[in-house]
Amino acid sequence: MRENIKKIFTVVLIFLTMGILHAEVTIGASVDMEIIPFQLIFNQGANEKRLFGAPEQEELIFGAGAGRYGSGQSIRSRLDARYSHEDIFGLRTRIQARPDGVAIEDYLQAWWNITPWLRMDAGRFFDDRLRGKVNDLDERMNANTVRMYDGDAIFSRFRTHRHGGQAGLMISSTPIDNLFIGALLYDLKPFTASSSSVTDSAMYDAHPDYVTDNADAWQRIQAAAAYTIPNLGLVRMQYLGVKPMVEIKRVSDEVLSDSNQILYSYMFDTFVITAPRIEAAFALTEIPGLLIDIGGKYPLPFKDWNRSPSNIFEKEDEDLLDAVYKNYKSGIVWQAPIQASIGFKFSPVSFEILEIAGRVDGRFGGSMKGHIDEMFFAPEINAHLWPSIDLSFARLILNFGFEYIGAAYNKNGDIIGMGTTAALDGGYRLGTGISLQRNLLGNSFVKIGIAYKFEGTVNNVKEKAVLTIPLYLEYSL
Repeated sequence: MRENIKKIFTVVLIFLTMGILHAEVTIGASVDMEIIPFQLIFNQGANEKRLFGAPEQEELIFGAGAGRYGSGQSIRSRLDARYSHEDIFGLRTRIQARPDGVAIEDYLQAWWNITPWLRMDAGRFFDDRLRGKVNDLDERMNANTVRMYDGDAIFSRFRTHRHGGQAGLMISSTPIDNLFIGALLYDLKPFTASSSSVTDSAMYDAHPDYVTDNADAWQRIQAAAAYTIPNLGLVRMQYLGVKPMVEIKRVSDEVLSDSNQILYSYMFDTFVITAPRIEAAFALTEIPGLLIDIGGKYPLPFKDWNRSPSNIFEKEDEDLLDAVYKNYKSGIVWQAPIQASIGFKFSPVSFEILEIAGRVDGRFGGSMKGHIDEMFFAPEINAHLWPSIDLSFARLILNFGFEYIGAAYNKNGDIIGMGTTAALDGGYRLGTGISLQRNLLGNSFVKIGIAYKFEGTVNNVKEKAVLTIPLYLEYSL
């Protein structure tokens, strides 16, 4: 394997050396970091009973590491290198360095314009030409806030490494004006082991049935078509294939009295459903000062699915999980929640320094139905509004967020867990914030603000109020 990698590297190096005199080479670098001077968690008091799901008891957290999107990135630097030969073929790679290591990030890509209307991409990359155009994560300014969705909630981007795979192969075409067609095989796994360590290799040798291959790659296809309607906007549709799967987590807890007596205990199952789906979206783009993007996702129901170990080196509670899996696999039809989203941006033509933007995302209609068991998953609504104005020295941004979680019901119309502390009776989250963004040279900027998430209750769990003062810096060369 190592010899093959060396040969490939040598060929690529020779290829670049021969073509560099007639090619375009671009190298960019950036540094971004999220520093949170502190997060203040408002505790209920030391004498109150412990509640399931409550945050740790620290009242003040000081330091960095929340990440711009709550990703835990702390500080990171990127090196982005691109090579193209007369817009016929090219390469791109992005290397990321963080305190926890150095690695290839989102791009290790080769592309080839076979004809003026046909292109092939291979490797690890994103393609955002059809992605949702209103991304409220752009304005997220604290790591413990009301949940937000990115542009994929309106219409999913082409992404080669969606569920942990390493690479993908994409063909895209523009056969006539205004029409785009694309297809991607994603999560391709060119290597049989997750690492080259002796321990991992020995485990794979001992369990050849765990070796990953591309025998089921046909299930992981993303195919989309889009058409730009003149003087109106962009309409797009796609099918996103995936191997049907249900991740089952058994949740349990007990509440103790001051004398450590068990007051009550409970246990219930939670589900994360992965299913192939159909997506459709329309972006209204031709009205001056206004952008509206609306999209919907319909996951296809399924019945037959196989559980496979997500990590063969960490099999915790395997017997219990197998029993739960067998119980919920038998004769049950799974329907993942349907999703609908709408986003907008409005800037008056006569007053362009003002922009009002917002998003509403809803999830509903999820269920599991069998001969005996039935469960209707809770609906969810997330609404965010972020008006902003460009001042002479910076951009001022306000942010308001509200999240509603409904109740989950059984086939008799009763709330799951009704009458217990595990009742899935829903609740809400509410947050607000204000920030200032100062643009620097090029695409660089610094952003500072203050955000507050109010105390709330979700599924009978009291969530604490959190005050955050974030500072974000991005510097690009």
